[in-house]
Amino acid sequence: MSKTMHAIQMKAFGGPKAMELREVSVPEPGTGEARIKVAYVGMNPFDAMARAGKINFMPISFPFTPGLEHTGIVDAVGDGVDASLIGRRVISRANFGAYAEYSIAKAEVLLMLDDRIDLKVGCVYRGCSFTGWHALYKAGRLQSGETCLLHSAAGPIGIMAAQIAKSDGCTVIGLAGGDDKVSFAKTFGADHVFDYTQEGWVEQVKDATHGRGVDVIVDGNGGPNAASNIEVLAPLGRLVYIGATAGDMPGPVDISTLIFKNISVAGMNLAPIEDPPGSATDRTIIENVATGVWRVPVTEEVPLADVADLHHRLEHRQVHGRAVIRVGGDLT
Repeated sequence: MSKTMHAIQMKAFGGPKAMELREVSVPEPGTGEARIKVAYVGMNPFDAMARAGKINFMPISFPFTPGLEHTGIVDAVGDGVDASLIGRRVISRANFGAYAEYSIAKAEVLLMLDDRIDLKVGCVYRGCSFTGWHALYKAGRLQSGETCLLHSAAGPIGIMAAQIAKSDGCTVIGLAGGDDKVSFAKTFGADHVFDYTQEGWVEQVKDATHGRGVDVIVDGNGGPNAASNIEVLAPLGRLVYIGATAGDMPGPVDISTLIFKNISVAGMNLAPIEDPPGSATDRTIIENVATGVWRVPVTEEVPLADVADLHHRLEHRQVHGRAVIRVGGDLT
């Protein structure tokens, strides 16, 4: 094989144009590591945050290659790794470096990709479906038949959460920005989808619940709309924050408000609470994705050379569902 590869590299944090396509040396796996011939990379917001210098919980050094959630085929292993891993289709979600023809990962954190799921869907399904499931059930304690409100209902987490909740007999209300995103979100089964960029969405949610409010809210947006979450919660309702892609973290909630309204507010970070491979959660999600019961919203595919434009569009909220970056494509 060639000793060089194409990779996106950055010399310093910056905007999308800080990413440059270069020819660099192919990395060699060290002890306990595997090298992956990269197929597809999901356009995860963490990559945009890392590029801009907004990630402080994962190590980043320069030159830096983004690319967190990806699939590919193991083509080499380092000392201490079973050679039978070579040739396996895998998912890597634990480290950056996938905006390149080859990536390196600790072999122990790689996930085997179910034979029924292709490499393109495989690079995105797990993060969005597991985040949605854990936000609803672990953090939000959603019960069958309850009503949930999902911010960013046209985004991958909102779309997967909507399908998960509907499968459990719940009523799903979504919020999306603009007519196109509202229409797109509706195709994934939500009972109602309202445009949060227009005035009146709070009243629309109240009307849809006959004035009662919703039992669970999942909000990964933050920003100005977060201030209205408390208003639309039903008694004993649970509000779960999973991020702030709109730019600003939600403001604090007065304890007296929680007491008076009989509600609770929680935050969720998936990594420390994620159910492991082989768990009932894992098997349920894989089965529903593999059989098409839950549709993964892969909406577009762009080549590695166009990744800067994709980052720009993501930051301007112009991406529906989850875009993927094609590196090696459907490897054989």
